[in-house]
Amino acid sequence: MILLAGGEGKRFGFKKQYLELKGKPIYMHSVEKVIDLFDEVILVLPKEDVEKVKVPSKVRKVGGGKERQNSVFEGLLCTEADVVVVHDCARPFASRELFLKVSELGEFEGKICAIPVRDTLKQVSEGMVVRTVDRTGLWHAQTPQGFLRKVLLECHLRARAEGFYATDDAMLLERYGYKVAVVMGELSNIKITFPEDLFLF
Repeated sequence: MILLAGGEGKRFGFKKQYLELKGKPIYMHSVEKVIDLFDEVILVLPKEDVEKVKVPSKVRKVGGGKERQNSVFEGLLCTEADVVVVHDCARPFASRELFLKVSELGEFEGKICAIPVRDTLKQVSEGMVVRTVDRTGLWHAQTPQGFLRKVLLECHLRARAEGFYATDDAMLLERYGYKVAVVMGELSNIKITFPEDLFLF
């Protein structure tokens, strides 16, 4: 299990992973949810914070990289598990069931949770609507996401060699021809990205 809490908070204004939500830091909500579900839990943090952050003894801390993809890579190097689940701690309300669903890969190399797009989508250019995009078959990707570790590591190494950066790990598998399945995500599995998102929580 790789939990990502290594962000620098550029869009939020400060490191949101340390913001208290219901009496505990945001990252701790995810830690406590998975600590008894997986044999090992790796928490990726900003390098300068690794020694300062307090976690349960079972949790291994590792310093992340400049980009999300670099942080996942650092986490991958710390485990030899056959299956690895990657989750953004900025999604503190993902259910335990969701973690279990994506960890059961079956015939696939990866499995993600997502929800179908419900809103009408508009393509916009220079402040004007260009066209309405057909939302049929479009889904909002979430985390957690589960993968065969050897496949995900291979994809990360290939992407690093090419200088390619993906917005999530499933995108790397897609790029290199691996099969990624989808399970239904949760509407409550919202990501805290901007300060305004806190009002929802």
